[in-house]
Amino acid sequence: MLKRLILFACLLVLLPTTALAHTGLESSTPSDKETVTKPLTEIVLEFNTPIENLSTFTLLDKKGQKVKVDHIAVEDKVLKGTFKKPLPNGEYMVNWKIVGEDGHIIERSFTFTVKAPEEKKLTPTETAEKTPASKDNKQEMKPNKPDSTNNDKNNFMMYLFIGASLVVLLIMTTLLLRRGK
Repeated sequence: MLKRLILFACLLVLLPTTALAHTGLESSTPSDKETVTKPLTEIVLEFNTPIENLSTFTLLDKKGQKVKVDHIAVEDKVLKGTFKKPLPNGEYMVNWKIVGEDGHIIERSFTFTVKAPEEKKLTPTETAEKTPASKDNKQEMKPNKPDSTNNDKNNFMMYLFIGASLVVLLIMTTLLLRRGK
């Protein structure tokens, strides 16, 4: 009987901690409230656990109008959207909706601003004088961590629950051992 109670108490402690470990946004490019100063042709969201293929996002401009994302793909922990042409300068909101590996649907959003230099149209002589551009024309944006307040709160609650469960388990074990003597 004592072994069953201890086993039950251990399961009680371990099971809820897995339910508290929801998928969360680990980083994004561009990050929340970032001002992008280079042409932007992709949005990348990286999560702390794998996400399902049903995961997606929409992009809205300052007026709340949908901006067409040419291709959205999910690969393991990454949700990526690409554009054929760089986004025009302006303010944008990314509304993402993902299905975590635990089956929970999570929706959040973040904003960013594009302030890339306007391309100047060159005359034929300016074009001939211009030196060849680098072959590696990739964006050099550094992904920043999103505001971790929500993650810190979730972690605190998880550790608080684990600690309380361990105290209850310790008390139950002590009472059962005393009762058995």
